[in-house]
Amino acid sequence: MKQLSMDALRAFVSVVDLQSFTAAGQQLGRSQPAISLQLQRLDEQLGVKLLHRQGGRIQLTGPGSHLYQYAQQMLALNDQAFAHFQQAGLSGQARLGIPSEFANSVLPKLLGQFAGVHPQISLEVTSALSRSLLADLEKYYDVIIALRERHDNRQDELLRQDPLIWVGEPPSDSQASIPLVVAPEGCIYRHRATTALKQQGRKFHITYTNADFTGLSAAIRSGLGMTVLAASTVPADLYARQQPNLPSLGMVSVVMRKSPKADPVADHLANFLRERI
Repeated sequence: MKQLSMDALRAFVSVVDLQSFTAAGQQLGRSQPAISLQLQRLDEQLGVKLLHRQGGRIQLTGPGSHLYQYAQQMLALNDQAFAHFQQAGLSGQARLGIPSEFANSVLPKLLGQFAGVHPQISLEVTSALSRSLLADLEKYYDVIIALRERHDNRQDELLRQDPLIWVGEPPSDSQASIPLVVAPEGCIYRHRATTALKQQGRKFHITYTNADFTGLSAAIRSGLGMTVLAASTVPADLYARQQPNLPSLGMVSVVMRKSPKADPVADHLANFLRERI
C-alpha cells in the first residue's frame, strides 16, 4: 500500500505557511535542498505539481490546495495522538505574547492545533510590539515570540530568520519619494525601512502610522503607501515582491523567550512552538 510521508507533508505545509524553503528547513532542522527534494518526491509520488511561484510568492496549485487540507488534518491527528501519550493530564494556563503581525498569519493556526491537542490548557494570547513584549515578559507573560534586529542576546532562543520584503504598490516614478505606512518609533520594520532608504539616498515620507497590524494592512490596501514585513506574515491579498528600485532589507530574527517562572504548561507550549515556527 502506498503511503505519504508525514515528514514530507510537514515540510510541504511549512513551505506554504512560511513562504520560504529556507525558513521551512530552519523550522524542521533540515537543509533547503532536503526540503526541496522532499517536495519534489511528493510531486512525483502524486503525479501532480503542488506549488508554483507567482508575484514573488509561493502559491498552491489546485491539487496542492487539496493536499494542503489533507496534510493539515493528518498532521493534526498525528500530533494529537503523540501528545495524548506524552502529556496526559497536563492542565493549567499559559500566557503568550506575540507580535501583532504574527497574530494575523501563522500563529492562529498553530495555536488552534495546540488547543485541539490540549483542550485542558487555557491560552491567554496578547499581541504587541516586540519591544513591549520583551520589556513586560516577567510581569505579563510566560512565553513570548518577538522580532530582533539580530540574535545577540543569550536569553533569546533563535527560532528562525525571516527575510524582510517590501509590501504595497511602489510609486510609478522610480525617483519619487516613497510613501511609508509604518508602526510607531521602536518598530523593527520601520527602522529597517527608513535606514535602508537613507543609505540608498532615496527620499521617503510617512503617510500613516498605526501600531495595529490590521490598521496598517487596511492602509496599504487603500493605497496609502508601502511597508516592510517579514515574508511569512504578509497577507495573501497584499502586493509583495522584490522591488529592483528599492534597497534590499536583509533578515530579521524570530526569537522566543520564557519567563524565569515558567511552569510545565508554559514549557510545553514553548516546546510546541519551537518545533513549528
